[in-house]
Amino acid sequence: MSKEQSNKLFDIYKKHKEVILYLIFGVLTTFVGWAVYFAVLLSGKSIFGIAVEDTSSARFMAVYTAAQIIQWVAAVLFAFFTNKKYVFDGADKQKGTLRQLTVFAGGRLATFGVDYLVTWLGAIALSKLLPSLCSVAFIGREWNLNEIAAKFVAAVIVVVSNYFISKFLVFKNKDK
Repeated sequence: MSKEQSNKLFDIYKKHKEVILYLIFGVLTTFVGWAVYFAVLLSGKSIFGIAVEDTSSARFMAVYTAAQIIQWVAAVLFAFFTNKKYVFDGADKQKGTLRQLTVFAGGRLATFGVDYLVTWLGAIALSKLLPSLCSVAFIGREWNLNEIAAKFVAAVIVVVSNYFISKFLVFKNKDK
């Protein structure tokens, strides 16, 4: 890469630093959340003998809800501290961390509801539309592809929503 290309890339990075870092840490937050979610969901399904294609029984809903809540806590804590330190470094430093965390968690609670509903309803809808794509064996387990697809759609909606909540409510610049 030439010095001119390198300078151009650096200029683009400087101009869009906040969005680029938010996307990087948003993807990392998503991976942290998904790792926790799928670990809890798959463990719960295995422990309670829930079939791969089950997306609506009471046992599934209990395990699904536990997975969503535990995922949410892990993702919120990871996202808050990375956003505070790396992404929104121009935010008002006069606001206390506890106050910021409270507003941050409140905003994330709203998008948790979106994640919960989009994933659950999306998995049900996709299972009705594409029943043949319901399960596939991978890494020695059965996976519900419709759940994974719905989780992906929910993640896109949540990441975009969370950016605006973080930028305009939690980590506002002091001069704004």
